[in-house]
Amino acid sequence: VSHGEPLIAGPDPANLAILQALLSPASGYAEISVNDGNWQKVLPEHKGMVAFETHVLKFLLPAIPAGAKLRYRITVFSVKYENAYKIQRGPQVTSAEYVVQCLDPAKKSTQFVVWNDTHENAKTIDSLHQKTRKLNPDFLLWNGDQTNDVYAAEKMANQYICPAGLPIAATYPLAYLRGNHDVRGPAARWVEKFTHSPGHDFTHAFRSGPVACLTMDTGEDKPDAHPAFQGMVNFDAMRDRQTKWLASVIEQPWFRSAPYKLLFCHIPLWWTQDDPSRAYYACHKPCRDAWLEHLLKAGIQLVVSGHTHQTAHLPVTPDRPIAQLVGGGPQLERATLTHFVANEKYLTITMTTLDDKVVQRLTIDPT
Repeated sequence: VSHGEPLIAGPDPANLAILQALLSPASGYAEISVNDGNWQKVLPEHKGMVAFETHVLKFLLPAIPAGAKLRYRITVFSVKYENAYKIQRGPQVTSAEYVVQCLDPAKKSTQFVVWNDTHENAKTIDSLHQKTRKLNPDFLLWNGDQTNDVYAAEKMANQYICPAGLPIAATYPLAYLRGNHDVRGPAARWVEKFTHSPGHDFTHAFRSGPVACLTMDTGEDKPDAHPAFQGMVNFDAMRDRQTKWLASVIEQPWFRSAPYKLLFCHIPLWWTQDDPSRAYYACHKPCRDAWLEHLLKAGIQLVVSGHTHQTAHLPVTPDRPIAQLVGGGPQLERATLTHFVANEKYLTITMTTLDDKVVQRLTIDPT
């Protein structure tokens, strides 16, 4: 009934969810244990109804204490409705037990990994996964364009939960960001069912050790009025909501006290050629114009993006008050893995190709 291993996403321990892909219509439950305590059952309940799904079950967990050891397992079973008073459950299948170390903002150090623009390239995803497992990060951040487009719900588990059949985030939490390719196609409206981003509009803020992270959604790489969209998008309204959210979240004490502050968004806010006459955005000037005042007030030290399929580090200049880092593309020879390691003295960021060649390395001092 189940398909592949589960995925745990958040990554804030107060807002975790477990997603389990399915082969056929099923229901089920999660069980969790915090710091080796008793098992607690978590139902996929919404407005009194327990989920009966065709492609994925999502279990929203109660708030887990920061830094806790979390164990979990998933049980699924088929369900047959003969009539309103005769419901038959099939045999239960329980997963292996998984262990996750939850993020802790009080820790003095953290290390995490960023992927971007994998575009359903199985060989690239497999290589990234193998390298990430060896690093055993505190969390994995997948910075958009997981797909080429989104046309069918039956394909979406393989696009977002277990790509290439791999358990990409079963033992460390995933931070999910949407890219412009992930909003293309009729099934793009279901991406939220197959992913988990605790905030509204795929925005979220969280802290791991000394690093505060903002994740924001840059939407499409063309204006809403572009004829390609035929009036079927409204990212202008989403951007306005995100701007208000940004102005609020940067005032929170846990964010203000962080020694390192980063923004992650799929489309870069700056690029080597900032040409508004291009047919598409290589960098997202509308988002930059809307957010920059707040990003500067927040003390953001680096914007981390993808989208261009070309790596770049654009340092601070008089016209670019925040540095911009951009990851590579989906092909094996263009893909990159970016590893962040932070402690009280510095944040080191190393971007490597899949053959372990260092293409970008930079160090950020704490504020």
